[in-house]
Amino acid sequence: MKAILDGKLDEAGLTAAERGLMDYVELITRAAHRSTAEDVQKLRDLEWKEEQIAEAVYIIALFAFFNRVADAFGIPPQNYMMTGKLTP
Repeated sequence: MKAILDGKLDEAGLTAAERGLMDYVELITRAAHRSTAEDVQKLRDLEWKEEQIAEAVYIIALFAFFNRVADAFGIPPQNYMMTGKLTP
């Protein structure tokens, strides 16, 4: 888990399918408009189902939405994962 939090995906012991999904998550997070049918096909080739791909996109979109709302209202970032605390 620490490798993932540190952004060291090559050290995280992910399967090819998990790494493919993480690469897709990064693409959608950073530049969703650059996503192509080929990007989605790569996930299918890694045996991700349509429902799983759609769910990943929905979750990514929700995080983006919540982050933008928090930014708009000036809510400071919380580092719950870094501190190990799940409550403020």
